[in-house]
Amino acid sequence: MKIVRHKKAQFIVLAALTVAIMIVSIGVIMYGTVTYFKHERWQEYLMIVDNVEMGSQRVVEISLANYTSTFNDRQVLNRSLNQWQTNLTKAYPGFGVALTCSDATIDNGTRPVTSQTNNIMYFSSANATLNIDMTSVELTGYKFVASAFLGAILNATYESNDLVIFIAVEKEESAPVTNLNKNSFSINNESLANIDSKLTHFYGVDNDNVLRIIYRIVIRNYPRASNVRVAIVDTRGIKVIANSTVT
Repeated sequence: MKIVRHKKAQFIVLAALTVAIMIVSIGVIMYGTVTYFKHERWQEYLMIVDNVEMGSQRVVEISLANYTSTFNDRQVLNRSLNQWQTNLTKAYPGFGVALTCSDATIDNGTRPVTSQTNNIMYFSSANATLNIDMTSVELTGYKFVASAFLGAILNATYESNDLVIFIAVEKEESAPVTNLNKNSFSINNESLANIDSKLTHFYGVDNDNVLRIIYRIVIRNYPRASNVRVAIVDTRGIKVIANSTVT
């Protein structure tokens, strides 16, 4: 009888351990499943936020390109952002995505490069401060800035009968613009591609002791002029117009 009782006790312990292991295993699986879906869901939300930011940046760039095509329509940015807000609500139904704009400006003009020199940067710019709310996850007050910028520093001189132009071109965060070609430039309203000219570029330190990419344009046998007007259009379609006295 003792042997039977001992075996029965072992069986009960073994069964209890088996049940305990099953419970723990199921708990681990359930926890892992819930965590996985929570993680996947948050990845989806983060992807939406990233898409909204990238799309907003593109809207600002396109608006600035449209503005600089004529330099007349300063309301193009506000109209484009309003349409973008409407499109986002339709694009993410059920997520409660709402985009609002607290400040939007578009401009062109000049500013000093530094206080140490007389160099002037001509620029075209657009900026918008935006706010994302997503009611499905109680996300509110996520702010970011979308901006677009194109600036140029211009100097011109004559070497014999050739007009020589040096242009430093940069975009947002003072990043150099490196992919311009002859079709990107117009000299006194004439495309550089249609002029007997040579275009090269190099990195150099300008008079303000800043490393920039500088485009060198040589226009052969160009009629003498006291000033020159250069328009630059980057690959986004954004234009900036710079003027310089020819020395």
